[in-house]
Amino acid sequence: MESVAVMGFASILGRLPEIRRARGEIVRLLEAHPEAIFLPIDSPGLHLGLARTARSLGRRVVYYVCPQIWAWGGGRIRRLKQDVDLTLLLFRFESELLAKEGVPARWVGHPAGALRPDPSRRAELRKALGIGPGERLVSLLPGSRLEEVRRHLVPMLDGAARVAAHSGARVRVAVSDAGPVDEAIRDPVVRRAWSALLPIHWREDAKDLLRAADAAVVASGTATLETAALQVPQVIVYRTGWLNYEIARRLVRVPSIGLANLVAGGKIAPELIQGQAVGSRIGAELAKLLADDAARGAQLRGFASIPERLGGEGSAGRAAEALIEFAGRVPAGRKRCA
Repeated sequence: MESVAVMGFASILGRLPEIRRARGEIVRLLEAHPEAIFLPIDSPGLHLGLARTARSLGRRVVYYVCPQIWAWGGGRIRRLKQDVDLTLLLFRFESELLAKEGVPARWVGHPAGALRPDPSRRAELRKALGIGPGERLVSLLPGSRLEEVRRHLVPMLDGAARVAAHSGARVRVAVSDAGPVDEAIRDPVVRRAWSALLPIHWREDAKDLLRAADAAVVASGTATLETAALQVPQVIVYRTGWLNYEIARRLVRVPSIGLANLVAGGKIAPELIQGQAVGSRIGAELAKLLADDAARGAQLRGFASIPERLGGEGSAGRAAEALIEFAGRVPAGRKRCA
């Protein structure tokens, strides 16, 4: 997965050999299993093409995690209509978009809908982290891919260091590591920023770190939904390469980059993109969330409905039920085996 887990237009070019090998192996598996249902999960850059190949081989296709049709426009909707038998949706608002185009789809909800604040778990985690009663904990979530971590970690650390240096209360900082942080720290610039702050290096579930936090700085993505559902005030950041940004800026049509803001229907959490995602801006927004009760309260109220909007508990079970129901249908032109 790591070899093909790339984001952005320019980043793909260096990984084309690995991506082609992965694609070829999946095609061979589809050819070897004529009764298989192809279940691509997310990653539309790879999977929309594979869905077309699967259909050309006579395989049925159930696409889990609808590619971001609300950001990228009608092209992806047409691909779903042509090449996918059923699309399973994480977000309710996607249902209306696909229904208008006659695309078979079923809303199953998002796993983050099951998350809720847990005061007893919070106290337990803060004790395990060594966070004292008078201390504030800032959690940094720079992303799960190495490219993201390299771009986000230094400004996040810089912003947190500014808050820690100038806050009246003692501020502790923890970095959530989904795997790439150790490699990112090998870079001298990242290592200097890390050594200046000496944050807690959290290698366990990021959601547990969020449960212990008083505020968070979060790279745009699913983590913003988890942070909102757990009722942690957040600053959303995103940086990418210049070419990726210029292409995306011309193609993507959404009012917010943060999924939490998109689902909530407004700019609830501040978003710092590209040149705005620097230590001074991150630190200023973070300090506001730690010191200003009105700012904290407004954000928490704005995100209070997130779990309900995501479908509450049971999204994985609903997805499994939808797949089982689909698998039980007899495809056109085939007879059910005895």
